[in-house]
Amino acid sequence: MERKLRHSRQRERIYDYLKAARDHPSAENIYEALRAEIPGLSLGTVYRNLRLLEETGRIRRVITPQNAERYDARCYEHAHFVCDLCGRVRDMDAPDYASLKESCAGDDRVMWVNVTFGGQCRDCLREQKAVT
Repeated sequence: MERKLRHSRQRERIYDYLKAARDHPSAENIYEALRAEIPGLSLGTVYRNLRLLEETGRIRRVITPQNAERYDARCYEHAHFVCDLCGRVRDMDAPDYASLKESCAGDDRVMWVNVTFGGQCRDCLREQKAVT
């Protein structure tokens, strides 16, 4: 059963911000970006609305290896790449999720898959190369 939410201007603005963002912002990033625009916005309000948006399937949370929570409004199946040096998170073309789910399921019913790759992003590699 889908949870019905009352309309909230703050929640809609947070969602709109996430839809436009390509950098998978943290709750703190979202708060800093919107606090001047939305009087009375608090970091707690941002966290509560992110949780509600995630529960209703409008956004998804991306956990980085440093346990930092980042958010993504693109909920189609895709993978993420997290840079171990700068912490950037970017979308990646995903493997064949249907085959992946089927091969891993066994007797279980796999409903979702979360694939995150880690390493060093091209920008950090370029910077390292420039220094050496």
